Amino acid sequence: MKWFQRDRGERPAGVVPLSGVVKSESEPGQAPPPLGPGGPVLQRIGGDGDQVTRMTTLAEPVVLDIAHRGRGHFAVDALDAGLHSQSQLVYTDGPFACRALVNADDRTVRALRVQADGPWVIEATSVSSASVLAGAARCVLRYEGGPGIASLCHEGDPRAEDGGYFLVDTYEPDGNGFLDELANHVGPMRGEAPLTGPCLIYARSDGPWSISVQSL
Repeated sequence: MKWFQRDRGERPAGVVPLSGVVKSESEPGQAPPPLGPGGPVLQRIGGDGDQVTRMTTLAEPVVLDIAHRGRGHFAVDALDAGLHSQSQLVYTDGPFACRALVNADDRTVRALRVQADGPWVIEATSVSSASVLAGAARCVLRYEGGPGIASLCHEGDPRAEDGGYFLVDTYEPDGNGFLDELANHVGPMRGEAPLTGPCLIYARSDGPWSISVQSL
């Protein structure tokens, strides 16, 4: 079974598609889907197992391209200066690839803790690399239009008792500052939210989802 974004019918005039694809479930041992082109790599770390690595990008907002090629558990936690976990960027099993946004609020990431049973790699790039990303459970997108109405659709995870999570936040175009929360929902949903553009959109989901924008 593979999760993927689905477009629903024809788009009305003026709608700007913001597409993102969620987790692709590969067979154990297969490579995760490609992350796609990004910007210049500011920091690259990798390993084969558990590791704690200091971030060298200081406090600037960055996009993390994360990939795992192991068969079992894989988790990535963002740590503060005291090495306390601020947020969990990844918690999954098997081959996996995603993109995450860090340092876009007042919680500066100083290190990353990786727990894995196989080879993995994480690359930090500038927020200018944000674009459509294929094959990822978490996605960072760039919206370059003006104010509009965002139409959000989440189909949910049929394997989860609660239907799965769907979180969508927006940030300043340069990543320096949180703007708004477009969705914080469990289970399938369809709805609208005001969108202030231009901005970065950070979506996290464990089921198929899509976003489109109708300009005002």
